[in-house]
Amino acid sequence: MKEKLLNNLGLKVASLALAFAVWMAVVNISNPVINDSQQVNVEVRNEEVLKNSNLTYELVKDTVTVSYQVRTRDRSLIRAQDFHAYVDLKDFNVTGAIPVTVEINRDKENLVKSDAITARPMVIRVDTEELQSKVFDLAVHTTGEKPDGYDIGMVSLSPDSVTVEGPESAIGQINKIGVEIDIENQTADFSGSTVPVFYDANGNKLPDIGSKVSVNTEGVDYNVSVLKAKNLTLNFEVFGQVEKGYRFTGVESEVKSVPVVGTKSVLATLSSLSVVSDKLSIEDATEDKVVELDLSQYLPPNTSIRDQYKNITVTLKVEPLTSRTFTLDPEELAQKGASADYEYAFDKDSVDVTIRGLTEDLDALEVKDLKAVIDLTNQGPGTHPGVLKLEVSEGFELASVTPFNVTVTGRSQERSSEEPSDESSGTEEETQ
Repeated sequence: MKEKLLNNLGLKVASLALAFAVWMAVVNISNPVINDSQQVNVEVRNEEVLKNSNLTYELVKDTVTVSYQVRTRDRSLIRAQDFHAYVDLKDFNVTGAIPVTVEINRDKENLVKSDAITARPMVIRVDTEELQSKVFDLAVHTTGEKPDGYDIGMVSLSPDSVTVEGPESAIGQINKIGVEIDIENQTADFSGSTVPVFYDANGNKLPDIGSKVSVNTEGVDYNVSVLKAKNLTLNFEVFGQVEKGYRFTGVESEVKSVPVVGTKSVLATLSSLSVVSDKLSIEDATEDKVVELDLSQYLPPNTSIRDQYKNITVTLKVEPLTSRTFTLDPEELAQKGASADYEYAFDKDSVDVTIRGLTEDLDALEVKDLKAVIDLTNQGPGTHPGVLKLEVSEGFELASVTPFNVTVTGRSQERSSEEPSDESSGTEEETQ
């Protein structure tokens, strides 16, 4: 038996080797080994190493391409989540380059050649920056339209401030942090929860900052009180006298009325808000006076006003008076108190009337608006100073009138020497 086994031993070994080679060829042809790859997210381990050094970090690239060998039939069994690519911050050095390590889940180790697993890139750069922590008081921003006749009262937040931690460059972009509360159709007290919102110096939202920094709270609870509101007209009580030659022309303010919040019974008694302040003096003023006012100082008891309406700017308008001269023809003016027994002659062909007022008003003034009349009442024969009466509207002042004389002569005396018959008949007609 032994001899039979040993007979042709070399041929038998060769046959086995050939059979194995044929088997391997069949396997490789029907289920060959192929190269494949997956895009894998890079994990970070031992983050506390940099945090303990008061540093924060950012990966220049957060994914790698993992290449491996797998048989064709097993290809569909391998997925990206079967690999774990990571950098260990314990390996951080001054160059910032950290090698990438790739591991595969144990249940897939038999499907992939472990010595053929590679990552591209093999090294990832880690940028570091000083870690900063800053406390921000939360601001309240409302969205939506409040119902007519209602206003937002006190808003309480919990917490009312947050601590933000992150890279100095990211923290530096944040000007303020607030919460947005929707007040649409709210007519009664309400509450809720929301998340902090980041804003830059121009009041624009910073939606990407949230991924770079951390906040010490996930949400902010709020309670909002809704009160009755009433718009009150502002009444500015201005006092004093401007310098001679000037005129106070009114108060200029972009804010004409403000919503005042209070109980229904208190608001029912109010229609305007009187602003009485020493700042509203125009004594001896020769130009506009700009005044800053805090309206909360003039509110009635048990009322309040929203912050955006508290501080306003008003301008006390003061304008110089100017003059305009109108030239009148005495012969064309109406006469008051003239007698048919006399004739009236004027020593001047024109009379200048100077009116003082605001430039804009004077430009619109016409001669007919003066309603000029020469008063001849009780003036007998002889020469008399002319009396010119004008009706100057409010806002205008009569500055001067050119003096003139009126010569009065009797009609009967003048005609008796030339036409006595006509004089007497005319007198009879006038008497009749």
